[in-house]
This record gives sequence, C-alpha cells and structure tokens, in this order.
Amino acid sequence: MAKFYDGRRDLFKKLEVKSRSLKNPVWIHAASLGEYEQAVPIIDYLNKKQQDVVVSFFSPSGFDIKKDDKKLAAVTYLPIDTSQNMKEFVEILNPKLALIIKYEVWPNMLQALQKKNIPKVLVSATFSKHQLYFKWYGSLFLKALQKFDAVFVQNEDSFRLAQELQLKDIHISGDTRYDRVFNQLHQDNSIEGISEFIGDQLCLVCGSTWPEDENFIINYINQTHQQLKVIIAPHKVNTEHIEAIENSLKVDYIKWSDGIHTTNLNQAKVVIIDCIGLLTKLYSYANIAYVGGAVGTTGLHNILEPSTFGVPVLFGENHQKFPEAKALLNAGGAFEIKHQTDFNNNLDALISNREKRLEIGKKASQFVEKQTGATTLICNYIEEQLKQ
Repeated sequence: MAKFYDGRRDLFKKLEVKSRSLKNPVWIHAASLGEYEQAVPIIDYLNKKQQDVVVSFFSPSGFDIKKDDKKLAAVTYLPIDTSQNMKEFVEILNPKLALIIKYEVWPNMLQALQKKNIPKVLVSATFSKHQLYFKWYGSLFLKALQKFDAVFVQNEDSFRLAQELQLKDIHISGDTRYDRVFNQLHQDNSIEGISEFIGDQLCLVCGSTWPEDENFIINYINQTHQQLKVIIAPHKVNTEHIEAIENSLKVDYIKWSDGIHTTNLNQAKVVIIDCIGLLTKLYSYANIAYVGGAVGTTGLHNILEPSTFGVPVLFGENHQKFPEAKALLNAGGAFEIKHQTDFNNNLDALISNREKRLEIGKKASQFVEKQTGATTLICNYIEEQLKQ
C-alpha cells in the first residue's frame, strides 16, 4: 500500500511538467501491465502517426515497468477517483481522446472527461451478468459506463450485454491481444545461448509458473528418460523461489544469471530463468509449451504467446475466467492438465509423435491468426476522431 500512495505523491506537479511538451495527446488508461499489453498494438499505430501517447496506470506493477518506455510521451499514475482529482487531472492533461482498456470504469474520471467534451472510448471490453452493472446496487457505475461515446467489445455475447446496458456506438472488434502476439512473429526473437543449450533435442518452455505448476514439471524432469531440454521461467524470480526450484531438481541445471558462457551449458538439462523480460522470445524456441497459473487459483497466464509460434500448449484446469483457454482447447491447439499423470502422458505423446506435435502446433497458430484484426477496427475509429 505504501507504493500505491507514494507513487501518487506530487502527481499533479509531475504531470504538469510532463504535459508542457505534449500536443493533443491521446490518453490511454490501463489498470496494470496486463491491460497495457492489450493497448500496445494501438500505441504502435499512434507512434507511426507521430501522435503523443500518455499512459496512466492504477497499479504500481504497470507504472514501474513502463515509466521509462520510449514509446510513450508520458507515463503517470491515475489519481484516486474523486471529483476534484479527476477535474484537475483532465485539465492538466487535456487529451484529444481518452481510451480506457477493458475494465477501468471510474465515475469521476468519466464525468470530468464528459464536462470537457473529450471523446471517451472503451476498448477490448467484456461483459457478463455477474458484473456490477447488472446489479441493483451498481447504478453509479452503470451511469458512468453509459458515458462512453464508443465501446469496442471482444465477442458477440458481450455485444448483446452491452446493448442490454444501453451503451452507445457498440462495435465487435475482437481482442487486441491477438494482434499483439501475432506481431511478435515479425520481431527478432533470438536470444544468445538458447540454441546452444537446446542443441539437437526438443525443448519444453514452461512460462509464468507457480509452485503448484513446478511440482508437475519437476516431477516429470526428475524421472523422465526423454531427450528433452527444459526452460523454466517462473512468475516470481525472487531468491527464495529460485532456490526452491534448484533444491527440487535432481538433474543438471543452470540459472540464466550464471551466464550463457558457462562451461556446462550443453550438458545442462534445465535452464532456470531468474530474470524477467525473456519469456515471449523464449517461446519461439519451444517445441512444446506449458503455461502456469491454472493448476492453482492464481490465474492462467498468457497462452496466446506460445500459440502464435505454432507450439502445442499445456495448462491447468482452473481456466474458467479465461475464455481464450476454452477456445484454444476447442480449436485443438492445447491440452488441459488435471494431475501428474495427465502431464506425463500428454508430454510423452507430444515428444514421441512429431506429426501430432506439428499438427497441434499448427492449429494453435491458426487459432491466433484467425482472431487478429481488432487493432485495425479500433485504429480506424481513432483516426476519424483525431481528424475532428
């Protein structure tokens, strides 16, 4: 909580300094890093148009990582949603257009934008009957939601619910995350040392893992005789967690922080990634991927990143809040893991059957490609707004 309040100290003074060099900025608000990732294709489009982009975050996780990003003209915290705070924030920033990503509906923020006649757009929205807007006590937030000038939803179910909520100018755009991960195919995904580590063996990349995921992975590694290299990139890279992984392994391993020029790089069976920022590129080296978060209840991490590289994906069974998981399973590009035997059998089958592995990987990449296009629809709308 200290970081939450400390980050907002002198917020308006800092914003005023930053805003002096801005010209008709587009303001994008994201709750945290996950929502920001959905905005990246839109930010890339605006950068190409040489449009100033200001991003605000509610949580420290997004702000801390993106505060020095060169793509962005300014990065700031969102102030606490009081009438005076939001009035001052909007007056200082004075954006040409405001884009809110997915969930963040703050009544005073939307009221302040409306009073200044600044267009307000909700992007990558999803709706369900469980949300506050459908409850008798949610009228304040429903009235705020109805202030949006346009709403871009991810799917037809959300479109119907948005109509029921009497929102204005509703569009089915899809999810910008698909564009984000698909664009990664056209980037330089090479990482020095990884090809040397893998050699001529198959590679399993385990991304964003938690201890309950690592139980499956490490039990398999310790008993398998398969010719397989494994990369473990845990969600948390603190010393205690990394040491717990090290202590559980009964095979040769190295930590990424040991350096790629370590003498036993080729001999190691496992690389533990004890830093952040490499995972997306690591998936480009995978033959099979495991994505963490859904064995326990922490929440499934990004399954689209490995999918776009044409990699079969394994993940746990607690994925009900992540519609892309069910969709990828239905498309035949993934496997749901319920217990250790599931993990072992599915992994052994994919390792031993190249044709099956490639076929499932192809279905995964086709699934992502078919869902692209949201950014184009949204950016066409933005372009029209910026002309006005």
